[in-house]
Amino acid sequence: MDIPGAATKIAEQFSNSISLSVSPEQSKSYQNKYNNPFRRRTYSSSMPRALQPYVANDVKILLLENINQTGQDILKGQGYQVEAYKSSLPKAELIEKIK
Repeated sequence: MDIPGAATKIAEQFSNSISLSVSPEQSKSYQNKYNNPFRRRTYSSSMPRALQPYVANDVKILLLENINQTGQDILKGQGYQVEAYKSSLPKAELIEKIK
């Protein structure tokens, strides 16, 4: 059977039992740290980094294994330095090219 007001009384008791008291200074610093919409955000290493602008002609692209000529032309037309080969390169030569 439902007792009138029992739910409200239980909710109040629960609320009182978990309330924590802090000094006004602690409360103030908590509000400043977490509730201030103008605070400077700090980013952890798991957040993506902002991309930096680059100049296309500073970027070199190495294409291996007979990439379509139209794709090469598009990249060159956008200002990239493109070097294309019809097959893969030996390991030592590949390492030298990507240095």
